[in-house]
Amino acid sequence: MSDILRELLCVSEKAANIARACRQQEALFQLLIEEKKDGERNKKFAVDFKTLADVLVQEVIKQSMENKFPGLGKKIFGEESNEFTNDLGEKIILRLCPREEETAELLSKVLNGNKLASEALAKVVHQDVTFTDPTLDLIKINIPQDVLGIWVDPIDSTYQYIKGSADIKSNRGIFPSGLQCVTILIGVYDIQTGVPLMGVINQPFVSQDLSTLRWKGQCYWGLSYLGTNIHSLQPPISKQNSAMQSQLTDDTSSELEFSHRFSAVISTSEKEPIRAALSRVCGRRIFRAAGAGYKSLCVVQGLVDFYIFSEDTTFKWDSCAGHAILRAMGGGMIDLKECLERNPFTGLDLPQLVYHVENEGAAGVDRWANKGGLIAYRSRKQLETFLSLLIQHLAPVDTRT
Repeated sequence: MSDILRELLCVSEKAANIARACRQQEALFQLLIEEKKDGERNKKFAVDFKTLADVLVQEVIKQSMENKFPGLGKKIFGEESNEFTNDLGEKIILRLCPREEETAELLSKVLNGNKLASEALAKVVHQDVTFTDPTLDLIKINIPQDVLGIWVDPIDSTYQYIKGSADIKSNRGIFPSGLQCVTILIGVYDIQTGVPLMGVINQPFVSQDLSTLRWKGQCYWGLSYLGTNIHSLQPPISKQNSAMQSQLTDDTSSELEFSHRFSAVISTSEKEPIRAALSRVCGRRIFRAAGAGYKSLCVVQGLVDFYIFSEDTTFKWDSCAGHAILRAMGGGMIDLKECLERNPFTGLDLPQLVYHVENEGAAGVDRWANKGGLIAYRSRKQLETFLSLLIQHLAPVDTRT
């Protein structure tokens, strides 16, 4: 099973190389944007885009996994259509060809005959990439390939990728916007149960060399299967967080002792009732950031305790990778609406997100929306306390979406 995970890490790094290459030359990047069709558009945004980089990444992941693990490529799903229309009105199905020259020729049709751009992209697409992590060698378990499904978000936070801001300052390590919020997400799940099993989050734009303007990235991964949990990092816990964790005792005497213990990252579009309740629970430790994948990564990294989102505009490809990594770390990702409606005295387990069933009666991308919103967390104990406080401070609201 480490072979599949290792290959996913390699293709995520190849994908990061494509994303960086497409941003490196502004003239090239301007050629790569095509507006999404109605069925593909995220209703959260007035304007949504797909880029050739998005589609290239998705097709590279599909084809690479199919080459190494026959049959697996057909079980890779994502949000991007691989159909483009060029200036001549020709519809072109983008795919990864066996040879670099053939891929360049196909790309040239998409890019209206721009040979230099097509050859440059084809070179990156066909470049061999290796990924080394000694921890991968510790994975000895075997997961049957026929139970695996894969969700891919080739470039999450496409708007930030297109905008390309490189000079955004972080707030306690969390970037509100900019290229740092761009992630490549690959999540593997069990097609029978919908449980996330493996996750890869690749952050292509972490630090920039100011002399060459070239970017370096970082990759995070996790695996959780039948009691085996392994991941690429132990999230850092600050002295402040450690002190707060030590306060989690059964005999706390006042609500004030609970207040402002937790931190959360939210979307800039989060609804007022949730923001108001969070301010009572977290105080000033609420951070805003772009990109569902990046906000999940903030929890994985230990920069915040929770990522909370109450709307229905994230999707299975946004959450599966981060969910799998958090499971490997002892955390998870749950349905917010179901949590708010849950009776805490019934003893029911937390409603974890699942990835194998589409939403009944929905059309287009909404078939795979996380309809009840979500909460991502690292600690079950922290989550229970956080939820009880959040519910206390939430005025009765209409949770229908």
